[in-house]
Amino acid sequence: MPFARLLPLVIGASLLGACAPTTPLFIAQVTTNELVEYKALKTKRMTAAIEDEGDLLTYSAMAIRDAHSDKAEMLYLEGYRDRQLSGEVRAIALYQIGLIYMNRFNEQRDDAKALNYFYQVLNEFPATQAASRSEARIELIRQRGDEPIHKTSRELLAHWQPSDNLDLYKPSLDPDMTLLSRRAVLKGRVEEAEQLYLLGLADPHVPADIKEKALYQLALMHMAADNPRADRDKAIAYLRRLLVQYPNGELNAKAARHLDLALNPTQR
Repeated sequence: MPFARLLPLVIGASLLGACAPTTPLFIAQVTTNELVEYKALKTKRMTAAIEDEGDLLTYSAMAIRDAHSDKAEMLYLEGYRDRQLSGEVRAIALYQIGLIYMNRFNEQRDDAKALNYFYQVLNEFPATQAASRSEARIELIRQRGDEPIHKTSRELLAHWQPSDNLDLYKPSLDPDMTLLSRRAVLKGRVEEAEQLYLLGLADPHVPADIKEKALYQLALMHMAADNPRADRDKAIAYLRRLLVQYPNGELNAKAARHLDLALNPTQR
């Protein structure tokens, strides 16, 4: 999967059937329940990770959920090494790795590694948006290091409860919204998410289909009913830009429908 496609991203076997006939049924049930609990834990872990850190891209959150931090690190490093991409986008690649490794709900958490990546952003891309955000994360890691009690990710997750205002799968949210867009709307951080999407739009080497998706996400955030600072004019502008710049894009029909709704809200 090419790195540029990550910017706006996004054990099926029955254990009962695998048990020997002589296996006591209660053992099979315990094993099955453990599998169910593991699946629930993975979903809970991703939600907790996103609530803990709003800048996580969907791919980064999924890497934490699936314990694939190393795979995500390798893929983001491909983007960092691609000198055709702008400094802003290359800095985001390093920044995302740092966010993954510092996340408190990541079983592969490694604050030292996270700090190295954040300092790399500061040293190599000091004028980028990712640099200012890296500084804030460095300070947060230092503050956590001074805490008297350090809990593991599993201990934190065992007592974690989702915030009342962060139902990422709220029915009123458009099903096409990315996790980044959803959290931004629910937590009042649309402006910050907008900056990330705009960085992709500004980079001449980011593929056209990714820019189309970025425009679509920008429009969805600004027209979301759950956005207390929804901006209908901005949403319309982004949708019109998408339709003009990508008339044959895969999101053309959806964008046209959303534009019609934005222009004629009484027809909902």
